[in-house]
Amino acid sequence: MRIAVLTRYIHDAGGVEAYLRSVVPAIVALGNEVAVWHEFSRPAGREGYLGSSIPTRHLAPQHIDRAISELGEWKPDVLFLNGLSVPSVEMRLTSAQPTVTFLHGYHGACISGSKTRAFPAPSPCGRPLGPGCLLQYYPRRCGGLNPVVMVDSYREQRLRQRLLKRSTFVATFSEHMRREAISNGVDEARAVHLPAFNPAWPLASEPAFDTGNPLARFATRGPWHVAFVGRMERLKGAHVLMEAVGLLDRDLRSRLRVTFAGDGRERLQLERAAARISDVSIDFPGWIDGSRRDELFRTLDLLVVPSIWPEPLGLIGLEAAAAGVPAVAFDVGGIGDWLEDGTTGRLVRGTPPSSRALAAAITDSLSDMKRLREWAAHALDTARHRTVRAHVDALDTIFKRAAEYHSRCPIK
Repeated sequence: MRIAVLTRYIHDAGGVEAYLRSVVPAIVALGNEVAVWHEFSRPAGREGYLGSSIPTRHLAPQHIDRAISELGEWKPDVLFLNGLSVPSVEMRLTSAQPTVTFLHGYHGACISGSKTRAFPAPSPCGRPLGPGCLLQYYPRRCGGLNPVVMVDSYREQRLRQRLLKRSTFVATFSEHMRREAISNGVDEARAVHLPAFNPAWPLASEPAFDTGNPLARFATRGPWHVAFVGRMERLKGAHVLMEAVGLLDRDLRSRLRVTFAGDGRERLQLERAAARISDVSIDFPGWIDGSRRDELFRTLDLLVVPSIWPEPLGLIGLEAAAAGVPAVAFDVGGIGDWLEDGTTGRLVRGTPPSSRALAAAITDSLSDMKRLREWAAHALDTARHRTVRAHVDALDTIFKRAAEYHSRCPIK
């Protein structure tokens, strides 16, 4: 098949690019012909995330007519849409083509894209996008205070919602996101939950696990080591973890090491809060690359994912599981797809998220060494089945179904 991938960037910029870096070569390896159309030019000095063997084309919005013409001349069997910045461009590009849209986030499902109400306390929102969201926006503090931005964002997201509804198929990484697509008008038969995988893994039938024993750290006992890894933004909940650390029993705190790996607008406040908790070793190594993250995982007893927004999946948990690290997280969004309470870690009630509940879950998790090791072993075993190959095999089936389905009953 001939597949045109539509995306914003051809250089590393976030999770979408990490996903495509793994998936696009795997799609080619199955015998498909692939070209990537990207909106934004690659900045000077930044390398692309795809090899030179995969053709790329610039999808400049100011030259959209020419891009549509080039796309038509290439004659793809399917468009694989991964979120452009201008929904009207997406609508034009996909108007007469079979399209598989990958729902990476809440495009077409929320005015602000956070799917979170801030008042009276931060909590995930489960309502579908519609006129009622405008009435909720200010009272529940769903976004900013600028009414012009609210209206413009609402119009844009409603257009994205239309795009979802007319996509031949909508693919997701989690059952939570599949349900989100359905609640926003996508036909249930055309919303598909594909197997999740760790984008850091190379293309292979099995991921390249450490040849040593990733559970060996449980044989010796130093201080407990727990960590947060991610952006230090409010919705990621690092501040909730910091509050939870302050609520732990003094004896546990004296035997605890906590790492906050990452950066963001909340970092300075977190460092100030850490200085007020004098009896815990708290580190801030900043952003860490893949190799340093792997080193961190080899020393961890527990990953904490304190997100207070409904994570579409929470890929950091899959990365940690591949190193045999169990997790504690709020039960929001797609977290429950990879974290099974009492088997691979501990799920904490997340409506609303509470630092006291998180502290209790961390204490419980570290109270039983034998059980924690069992959780780690289950996490590792489960991770072995989450391969790029399994995901792409399912995706390839969806591409073929999209081309066939569209030829029989094109979606308007």
